Amino acid sequence: MSDRIRAAGSIAWSLVGLLLLLALIGFVAWVFRVIWPPLILAGVIVFLGNPTVTRLQRHHIPRAGGAAILYAGVIAALVLVGMLVSPQVGRQADAMATAWPDLQRDLQQRLDDVAEESREGNWPVQIPTYAEIEEQFAPADAADTNDDGTISPSEQTDRLVRQFASARRVFGQIFHVGLIFLLAPVLALYLLIDLPNIRRVLRGLVPERNRGDVMVITRRLSISLGGYVRGQLAVSFLVGLMASIGLLIIGLPYWLLVGMVAGIFNLIPLIGPWVGAIPAIVIALSTGGGTTQALLAALVMVIVQQIDNHLISPMVMQRAVKLHPTVVILALLAAGSLWGFAGMLIAVPAAAAVKILVGQAWRRLALDEPLDEIEARWESDADSKVSGGFVERVGADVGPDPEPMGLI
Repeated sequence: MSDRIRAAGSIAWSLVGLLLLLALIGFVAWVFRVIWPPLILAGVIVFLGNPTVTRLQRHHIPRAGGAAILYAGVIAALVLVGMLVSPQVGRQADAMATAWPDLQRDLQQRLDDVAEESREGNWPVQIPTYAEIEEQFAPADAADTNDDGTISPSEQTDRLVRQFASARRVFGQIFHVGLIFLLAPVLALYLLIDLPNIRRVLRGLVPERNRGDVMVITRRLSISLGGYVRGQLAVSFLVGLMASIGLLIIGLPYWLLVGMVAGIFNLIPLIGPWVGAIPAIVIALSTGGGTTQALLAALVMVIVQQIDNHLISPMVMQRAVKLHPTVVILALLAAGSLWGFAGMLIAVPAAAAVKILVGQAWRRLALDEPLDEIEARWESDADSKVSGGFVERVGADVGPDPEPMGLI
């Protein structure tokens, strides 16, 4: 009995220490939060590019040369895609900009008609009119006007100050985003080249008694998260391609722009696909296509999502991140309420990471399972078949020039 009490106390104190450590890490991460956006984007690039650089190194190409080949290939592919797609995107964007006032008026009229019908038909939910929605987002303070309706000099000054502050804020955000996209590839290039050395340094920082556990956890995390990043980008590309082709077949205007929106929003599992269908239906209703084209657009998006849900995503994603749909929905709701759109993007990989960490801690601390048994069971699982992780097996031979697959 005393051994059980001692073991329970050890587990409790371990959990307390883990919570304190996580709180400290969270505080430090919040203080230095400015470094995370470029670092996270660089990590995504490393996850995507490391398998290619590793394969090139196996063919006796140095990592610097492999990274240069990778970057050159990506730039060439982007230029080629831009040359093929940008003319059509530009034409559709110009056409939408020209037709936008008419689209807005038509959408406003349709929304007012639905709002009136909801009031006359005593619907359970009253739909607001366009003016009521606009009023909700209008500034709370009314303009200071003179008796003849002109704006007073004080109000003109205040408006200029607000416009200047708004412009400065917008330009600051644009500069910040541009800096992120400029720094991230540079950071990723250095990480890709020096990844084996980084791995050896981090491996040396881990105490010998904990090295096995850390190796199993980091290997599972790298394979799971790397597979998720690559798989989600591939799925989003395929969904955008299929949506664009389907909308082109039914003759929807701006089919390529709508397909691109559907592919981008597909980065958010479960919720994003249906959000991506909204522009297709709205454009169909606002460009003279009528209810028939709107229903066809909805049918196209439903077919695309069914193909994605039953064929593409299971093959691409199931072995990388294996989470119950309930867990995915709860993670999306929690992360979305805390961090908005960015939180929804990281909700699923974060939930997968928590699952791996909690599972490993429970097996080692509560069930006291041997590390070899845990690793053997994981190796036999389908999740371990996903290639492209950063970390080699615990028992892998690490010589002076190890296989450049990982951080630790």
